[in-house]
Amino acid sequence: MIKPDEIKVKMEYSFRTDFITGQPLADFSYGHEAFGPWLEQEIGKDSVKLQKITDLIAKVMNHDEICRIGKEYTLTIASGEVEISANANHIDSELPDNLVNDVDDFVQDSTASCGLEDFVEMLNSWQEFI
Repeated sequence: MIKPDEIKVKMEYSFRTDFITGQPLADFSYGHEAFGPWLEQEIGKDSVKLQKITDLIAKVMNHDEICRIGKEYTLTIASGEVEISANANHIDSELPDNLVNDVDDFVQDSTASCGLEDFVEMLNSWQEFI
């Protein structure tokens, strides 16, 4: 019997160019949506930033965990897994009860994870696209 935590969903994505601004855009499948704005806002067309992420991946083999905090998103690489989460998710403050469900929905939509191999494949595709 397959356990729910053993099911791996292949990350699906597509890249396109905004015909008005010329900026690259990334669309990701359900559960991986946060990778889109992370690529657009934290990497964009900057091949130097992309190379820094690639260098981090090479270093992760010698460390338990690597965390890179960007302007809008935090990238965490650990144990063969990659997680992207909006920095707003990490704000520790007490919320009114009427906002708790809205914040939970935001956190779910602004966090995504995948395996390291899928992440590297996606970064290579992004590099080819830009």
